[in-house]
Amino acid sequence: MFIASTNVINQKQIYEFAIMNNKQIGNLGEIYAADYFKKYGYIILAKNYTTKYGEIDLIVRQQKMIIFVEVKTRKNDFFGTAGQAVNHKKQQKIIHTAQLYIAQHQNPSISYRFDIIEIYYSFFDQYRLNH
Repeated sequence: MFIASTNVINQKQIYEFAIMNNKQIGNLGEIYAADYFKKYGYIILAKNYTTKYGEIDLIVRQQKMIIFVEVKTRKNDFFGTAGQAVNHKKQQKIIHTAQLYIAQHQNPSISYRFDIIEIYYSFFDQYRLNH
């Protein structure tokens, strides 16, 4: 778990946060996740990698491992965890999309895995990240 606080909140930030739509909140979560991976020495290979099958939020590399990352951002877990939102159908889309990436970037010395990053946020400056 990674907990962060970036700065003091002002009234304008509270208002901007309150009017954010789900896409904007998701984008913010993807930024936090990318920052997390960079902090721990991962290399960001792609953001929002899209094919006809779907999208992978982040593709990162650490040494000889490529990780396909789905980022789920939520305000709370009242209706289940963020990770539980990655159902079988979504998993299949991610797998098919990853297969295309692997086919385009063939490297037999590389291993692959799939991760889910859960982000629970309060405001712009406070969030909890589970990896």
